Amino acid sequence: MAVRRFTAEMVAAMIQEELNEEDEEAICSESESENSDDDDPEYGVVGVSGDPALLHEDSSDRKDDSSGDSSEEETQTQSSRLSKNGSYWNENPPTHGRTRSHNILRSCPGPTPGSTAVSPKDAWDMFITDNIIEEILKCTNLEGRRIATAKGKEWRSINKEEFMAFIGLTLLAGGEKSWDVALRELFMDPLQNPIYKATMSTGRYEDIRRVIRFDDKRTRALRQETDHMAAFRYVWGCFLDNCRRRFIPSDCVTIDEQLVPFRGRCKFRQYMPSKPAKYGIKIFWMCDARVPYAIDGTVYTGRQPGQEVQRNLGESVVQQLCSGIRQTGRNITMDNFFTSVPLAKKLLEKNLTIVGTLRQNKPDIPPVMKPSKSREIHSSEFGFSGNMTMVSYVQKKGKAVVLLSTMHDDKAVDDSRKKKPEMIQYYNKTKGGVDTMDQMVSNYSCKRRTSRWPLVLWYNMLDVATLNAYTNFTTQHPDYMGGVNNARRLFIKELGKELVMPHMKRRMEGTPKLQRHIVEAMERCGVKKKNPATTQSQEAIRQEGQRKRKRCSICPVSKDRKVSSWCSQCTRPVCKEHKHVVVICEQCKY
Repeated sequence: MAVRRFTAEMVAAMIQEELNEEDEEAICSESESENSDDDDPEYGVVGVSGDPALLHEDSSDRKDDSSGDSSEEETQTQSSRLSKNGSYWNENPPTHGRTRSHNILRSCPGPTPGSTAVSPKDAWDMFITDNIIEEILKCTNLEGRRIATAKGKEWRSINKEEFMAFIGLTLLAGGEKSWDVALRELFMDPLQNPIYKATMSTGRYEDIRRVIRFDDKRTRALRQETDHMAAFRYVWGCFLDNCRRRFIPSDCVTIDEQLVPFRGRCKFRQYMPSKPAKYGIKIFWMCDARVPYAIDGTVYTGRQPGQEVQRNLGESVVQQLCSGIRQTGRNITMDNFFTSVPLAKKLLEKNLTIVGTLRQNKPDIPPVMKPSKSREIHSSEFGFSGNMTMVSYVQKKGKAVVLLSTMHDDKAVDDSRKKKPEMIQYYNKTKGGVDTMDQMVSNYSCKRRTSRWPLVLWYNMLDVATLNAYTNFTTQHPDYMGGVNNARRLFIKELGKELVMPHMKRRMEGTPKLQRHIVEAMERCGVKKKNPATTQSQEAIRQEGQRKRKRCSICPVSKDRKVSSWCSQCTRPVCKEHKHVVVICEQCKY
């Protein structure tokens, strides 16, 4: 057995503690003997007459009543914070610790590495890529040959330069807000922009617009058995893939809907009375909340053939759109069509937070946050449950707006007169991502009247691609069009010129006999025909003229006036009426 050793100081301290304990016991025994005197006549009747037992009974009743009232109030408070689905929303916020992982952004927003754009066309080519153009050219030429063969004619195939010029003219018409101007007026009116008639004829533009297709019509019926959007699915998927890969979104994104106006025949056309157009094709978009950029989207096609009835549509749409930003710590702002407590929990597992409004009929809202006339104006009621925060703010008497957030975890309220919670202020700043995109697209839309829904989606896709290209380009070049209010219109104008110029030059050099007004329009656009006299001698031209007569280049085609005289400068054939003879005297001849 081990022996413990004590020092002298330790032994003295132990003895002193024992003496102190004995003194305390003696004092306590004396006080108990004094207070336990049963013969004292005043015992039990201090301030109360009668039996002392009544005093004890009355005091116990008061204690029971007070404890009953407090427990009843506490029960009512707890029941008012208990929702229908059984979740309890605590009044007090959780204790603050380290920043939660789902509130940390680990990527720098902006264009992805390798997406360098020197000109507007470079930025636009990132979204309308070669695979999209090749697919459309293949399907369009196939349809053109089919229609021409049925009419006994021959179809002139469209090449890439001509199709890009077709797109450029479409974008220019949108930039000039001439989407509702007739094509004949755009191409033939001398007061209109000369670039239209200088690029291609009216008939050729109408032919391309009439036969443009986005899929193989021969296999469409088989694909439509499982997909209502089979006529535009491949092109749409390629475009969305480009949008996801070319830009890194900021810390917050917005999910909302866009209604593309359309009143023609379509299996998935929607009626939305709250929208200005009321009828159209609904597209759910996920856009950046800081800059106008469309990250991802999905066209609502309703229930596909053989598919069951869709439930929780808003939740499934959000999970589909945010699949590309999982585990990134970003926040998603949405309206009451999408927001729900089960969705917030699922997104937290994917390291994403949400801020959104809740509908009043949701079973997750406790009674204390419901609208009530007894609540004061500009008052807020908070509730906390795990990583979720709910707030009910009274903006008008008898009305309340309820928000759910997994990003906020406190009762922060501003110091203004309205005393708005920080959650509502954040929601107001970030809720307009899709609305801003839709507004900017509609300002310079290239859409034209049509009865084909794939062409409606094509026009909308061009508008969104132009907006994304503009955002991508201006992010890399912040000084582009600095101080100009209409910078985006000038961007579209410059982009359209870059798209049409290759075809315009090819038309000038490849077509020997262009009408004079077309040549003048090309010269106004900066394209001039090269003088062939530099490559061919005048003697050779004269010899060629002796062998074969040609029509006068100035006279109308209806006259069909053949001549053998040529201009000495431009080497074009001219008749006697339009040629000028220079008179030189005999002495000046030599």
